[in-house]
Amino acid sequence: MKPTIRAFGDRGVVIDFDAEPSADLTATMAGLAEAARSIDGVIDATPGHQTLLVETAPGAQEAIIARLGKVAVKVRPIVGILHTVSITYDGPDLEWVCEHAGVPLEELIHLHSDRTYDVRLIGSPGFIYLSEVAPEIAVPRLDTPRGLVPEGSVGIGGRQTGIYGRSRPGGWRIIGQAAQVPEVRPGDQLRFTRT
Repeated sequence: MKPTIRAFGDRGVVIDFDAEPSADLTATMAGLAEAARSIDGVIDATPGHQTLLVETAPGAQEAIIARLGKVAVKVRPIVGILHTVSITYDGPDLEWVCEHAGVPLEELIHLHSDRTYDVRLIGSPGFIYLSEVAPEIAVPRLDTPRGLVPEGSVGIGGRQTGIYGRSRPGGWRIIGQAAQVPEVRPGDQLRFTRT
């Protein structure tokens, strides 16, 4: 899993991984982000699904690219923390998801809560992208996003599930409400427990 490193504008570096999103890839990118933040001239490093964006200080980009090339080959994957989040399955799209997936409510709840998810990335503003749901309950996003989705809403968008870290517009199918928004980082894991 050798990454490609390239300049991004005049104050950024993008590290591309030619691999499918997975727990191993997320752990590797989280480890590389942590290592990158310790390099002089790095302002921040933000993991995505298959890329890592590194923001650099003015004039530091070239030296950071050279340093990242050395760091990337010996990075240690992050060993994350397992979080348990209580969820009430009562979202406005719950019945629609059951109908679309062709599964009864109890089966949908079982399929959604009976797995450990990887925290893939933290989007803006604070959206927690988790790994894939069971294939049976993967559903398309809304055709028209809602103007406001409450903080802590748990949704399914395509094959992924996630938690709205703050109230914001959004187009994922909302199936429930988390009791709290956990403080997580990419590389952590998360399990839902039904309330």
